[in-house]
Amino acid sequence: MSQANDKSLHRLLAASPLPERFTYPFCYEPHPLAAEASLQLQRHIGEDRPLKDEADKGKMFGVLVVMTDEKRLGWLAAYSGQLQSADNFFVPPAFDYMGNAEFVRAMDEAAAQADHRERSEQLQRWLFDHFLLLNSLGDERSLTEIFSTTPQRVPPSGAGECCAPKLLQHAFLHHYHPLCMAEFWWGESPRGEIRHHLHYYPSCQGKCKPILGFMLEGMNVDKNPLADQEGRDVEMAYEDVAILVISKPAGMLAVPGRSERESAESLLAARYPFVRMAHRLDMATSGLLVAAKNPTVYKNLQQQFEHHEVRKRYVALLDGVPEKNEGTIRLPLSHDYINRPCQRVDHEHGKLAITSYRVVSVENGHARVLLYPVTGRTHQLRIHCAHKEGLGCPIIGDALYGTPDTRLYLHAEWMELVHPLSQKTMRFERKADF
Repeated sequence: MSQANDKSLHRLLAASPLPERFTYPFCYEPHPLAAEASLQLQRHIGEDRPLKDEADKGKMFGVLVVMTDEKRLGWLAAYSGQLQSADNFFVPPAFDYMGNAEFVRAMDEAAAQADHRERSEQLQRWLFDHFLLLNSLGDERSLTEIFSTTPQRVPPSGAGECCAPKLLQHAFLHHYHPLCMAEFWWGESPRGEIRHHLHYYPSCQGKCKPILGFMLEGMNVDKNPLADQEGRDVEMAYEDVAILVISKPAGMLAVPGRSERESAESLLAARYPFVRMAHRLDMATSGLLVAAKNPTVYKNLQQQFEHHEVRKRYVALLDGVPEKNEGTIRLPLSHDYINRPCQRVDHEHGKLAITSYRVVSVENGHARVLLYPVTGRTHQLRIHCAHKEGLGCPIIGDALYGTPDTRLYLHAEWMELVHPLSQKTMRFERKADF
């Protein structure tokens, strides 16, 4: 397709050096060129009243900085899903099924089906089979083929309609050279999720990771920055014949994951004949963990955690100051299957999560709070701090629910449990280094 007549390509005047590698879309700091393109897009949204009114309800936008054949620098814009007020300022859908004559025929054929569910599934199968995406090598693959090797094997609804696939598809069709990209949220946050106006976000895991894994083949892409945090050790806080209490650094897995990255448990397993973590901390969270040195002790500790008999205290620095100095948060949580590993507030299907909190100091608009989790849901403290129905103040450095920083300022500093052998109450403490 012609580059000269592409109305979706916008000129970018910037003095920043070109990036050496393309953005790793699932964990990144926006390159200055992508940040400048984002600012230009944000100005456009703010100046277009119908577009702004629709976007104010909440929408993810994305930019892709590209180089043309004539070595001109430009940028493309996209939005996730549908946007009624959008025009050719934005790239078109990666697959325009509504303007596809074959899809119209498929709809007519499906209409003959008596069963509504069967009609819906037939159209969905047709769409996934004909939704074709390109990569930088010029290869073409359907959504059905892309997702056939994933655990779910079937594309989720809305696959291919996020910003990144739209942007890359348009770039490959026009033979642009992609340089860097960024995605940001505009407007109100959905009730169940946590999105902040003008904050940058990574591409989603559920829909985009398999797609971008294919589309970015052949490109020189940045490494996952989280994969570089290796070669560290845990600090021993206590040890006897039955248990180990350690303090793990931020950025280290508590237990082995799907990758071969080191974890606190794997480091200990290299030193002891048997070791099992009785509970977990998020990779980004630092602090105390207790491990068992034999199966009987492991079972006892797990039961204490399951019955909420273990008392814990965390300390966090917040990006803001809560309205009240202390209180209890009760918000039900569930998995956000599209945006793994994120969780979401879910009043209909979520599991109850309870956290008590107390503000201990405030400095430069940042509150230091003590957090006392009653339950132990995944990302419970992070969501209870960030969500507007909780404290409404994300933890500083929370790349999932707030703004990235040098680290997540959340630390498990104190723990009380009953020793599995002596039955004595034991308390452990390791203060945060922030």
